[in-house]
Amino acid sequence: MCKAVMIAGTHSGAGKTTVSLGLMGVLSKRYKVQPFKVGPDYIDAAYHRYVTGNFSCNLDLYMLGEQNLKSLFYKNACNADISIIEGVMGMYDGIDTTKKGSSANIAKILDIPVILVVDASSMATSVSALIMGYMHYDREVKIKGVILNKAGNKKHYALLKECITRDLGIEVFGYLPKDAKLDLPERHLGLVPIYEMPEIKHKFDALYDYIEKFIDIEKILNVDAIDCSSTFRDTTGKHHDLKKVKIGYAFDEAFNFYYKESLELFEEIGAELVPFSPLKDYKLPDGISGLYIGGGFPEVFAERLNKNKKMLKSVKDAIDAGMPAYAECGGFMYLTKSITDLQGNTFEMAGIYDFETVMTKRLQRFGYVEAEVIEDNILFRKGDKIKGHEFHHSIIKGFSQKTSYVVHKPGKKEAWKCGFVHKNCLATYVHINLYTYKEAVKRFVDKCVQYQNSNAFQED
Repeated sequence: MCKAVMIAGTHSGAGKTTVSLGLMGVLSKRYKVQPFKVGPDYIDAAYHRYVTGNFSCNLDLYMLGEQNLKSLFYKNACNADISIIEGVMGMYDGIDTTKKGSSANIAKILDIPVILVVDASSMATSVSALIMGYMHYDREVKIKGVILNKAGNKKHYALLKECITRDLGIEVFGYLPKDAKLDLPERHLGLVPIYEMPEIKHKFDALYDYIEKFIDIEKILNVDAIDCSSTFRDTTGKHHDLKKVKIGYAFDEAFNFYYKESLELFEEIGAELVPFSPLKDYKLPDGISGLYIGGGFPEVFAERLNKNKKMLKSVKDAIDAGMPAYAECGGFMYLTKSITDLQGNTFEMAGIYDFETVMTKRLQRFGYVEAEVIEDNILFRKGDKIKGHEFHHSIIKGFSQKTSYVVHKPGKKEAWKCGFVHKNCLATYVHINLYTYKEAVKRFVDKCVQYQNSNAFQED
């Protein structure tokens, strides 16, 4: 048995991220806390790691499927004292107009209790009507209580609590006052990534003080335990003692969008992952035979990436020599000919692909997508179908390279080409969770081993 609770919000901006981070940080002072995030978000998950010291896992029903989602949850939750799951958007907001993949949907699948975060500013008795709607909309969702965000003061909170207790009979775990110093900085893809926030500690110290002062932690710890059934534990064979090949992966302020379970899968299959920084290092790590460049914000660091000519050359030389490589979104942008920022400044990049990346002021692609593989690539075979998501403000100018994906939004006719191939390199705007595609990762690792062996043969 283990403890788990979901922190859901009435709507985006209600305060669920603030409350989730505060609870995770305070509880981590005494317990081992396992964080989770509903949906595909990388940025919130990185904040979770910062406040708990533990990697967060994404619970994304669309990309994982129900069985993989359960396996991933129970595998990680059973090793913790308590798991805190941060929801996504409003509690019932799922794919398109459905509840599928929503916080409520995940809570039901995992049979875990929910604490609803309510923006209580400028409300009195109406707060009961609002919460009642969430309780009655789907009575199978176990809403155990509420936390009131942005309450005016202690007197306002007491009034709200009286209404909720009288009208609904559920627990009120506490509140957070409205205070600008608790606000986290944002930009075009949500929160500013934690890796760019070296001075963030004071904000969390203030948040923890408020959580401990205004929220009843002991009552939250008394939520129902859940059964961490072994039925859904991950059964992937671990081969940490059988490392076959080294794969370098980009990790710094510019590139840090990775799913924990994707990285773990590489290691389970037999790869040793070696981090490197396209910003700070001058060449790829010695001895690697593969390359993985995840998403991030290369447009924010375009000038610094451009100035690191030695790393750009090292990456280009390796890929041109046939080293297997996989790049997603920000990593894909890094491999194009150049990045042009919103001010019109153009910075040369690695030049693997002969087209330019240009930033725009609005989202170009947003949300879940499906991709049909139309040509073999380093990960997938022709005919494979994959599920992922796109979230970017940039466009590319020029389509001279071979593509291996036809991409479309689920249920929509509009389609576009992606999955650009150059030798043994695949680069795409589509983010995927590799945990769902174990055979593809095995195929990639095997290609890295082949590359390693061919190089060794040539050296001999």
